[in-house]
Amino acid sequence: MPARQREFVRLLCALVILPALAGCASMGVTADPVYFPPPPGSPRVVHLKSFNRLHDLVPVRGSLLEILRSGSVSPYVQTPAGVAFHSDHLYVCDTGINVVHDWDLATGRARRIGHSGDIVLVKPVAVAVDEAGTVYVADTGRGELVAFDAAGRFIRAFRPPDCDEYRPVSVAVSQLRLYVADIAAHRIDVFSTDDGIHEGSFGGIGGEPGRFYFPMGVALDAAGHIFVSDSMNARVQAFDAGHNPVGSIGRPGNRYGDMGKPRNLALGPDGVVFIADVAFAHIHLFNKQGRLLMLLGGPDDQPGGTPMPVGVTVAPILPDSLALLVPCDFRPDYYLFVTNSVAAKHISLYAVGTAR
Repeated sequence: MPARQREFVRLLCALVILPALAGCASMGVTADPVYFPPPPGSPRVVHLKSFNRLHDLVPVRGSLLEILRSGSVSPYVQTPAGVAFHSDHLYVCDTGINVVHDWDLATGRARRIGHSGDIVLVKPVAVAVDEAGTVYVADTGRGELVAFDAAGRFIRAFRPPDCDEYRPVSVAVSQLRLYVADIAAHRIDVFSTDDGIHEGSFGGIGGEPGRFYFPMGVALDAAGHIFVSDSMNARVQAFDAGHNPVGSIGRPGNRYGDMGKPRNLALGPDGVVFIADVAFAHIHLFNKQGRLLMLLGGPDDQPGGTPMPVGVTVAPILPDSLALLVPCDFRPDYYLFVTNSVAAKHISLYAVGTAR
């Protein structure tokens, strides 16, 4: 179809969709509260909403020109994977259409990163964002890390030198360094955030402390400790800033406190370690000393459920419109997003805190 005809069809579609969009924008967003632990326990986490469209959370905003050119009507994630939160923006890797969604939860604006332009993503599975808003994407299809600036423009693609098979599956960023889990080499690679230079790696295949068998997630705390989900060893290992092992969380088994296949993980500002377990279909909550605090989610595809949790990220604060979803009998300290890759393939939003 000629470009002029395509633009005319877009205009017709927008004229049909805009009235419906305006109707959606006027509708209030309601919560689906589910408490963890359930009564009679005192709740520490409450499920607020499950969604796979931006306007399930916030009215989608955009000018007619933006709608025509960037497809900001009803932004929808097909198969959510890795997820990150930064400055009111939710970044979601979509392995269904192989883009990273950038959703502004304050304004309702949306865009797709890596679907056109200087570089096209092949299979983006994990994402991290630094303080400057630089977006780092682990693309297992390309076998590279791909960096975009805060406006979504391509900066660089990089990988370790002399690496024939590179499969990055998780990424975490500090001010100066990028930590990337490579399941092909069973190790964590360290890159400079300034120029993407490979600074070294640690790990290697094995079951002893400091080694991994399919590392699937990596996260950092404020003190510079590195936490790695060691999937097939059914544990999470902790390392100091010098990459020395300093502790381990979890063990193989099917009892309370055991792990199946830990995937991605995130750390709360209070030190709670959230671990997505795809085998047990729930989120483990541990303290840094390795004591299990509680379980979150479950295999049912319903509000609060986590039938196959893949990505997990913490949000210290949400826009006021979303904070209103928190029930009045609960006091939130921070928030948690969890992606699920089966069934309804939804993203779940939780508040973490205490009962009033």
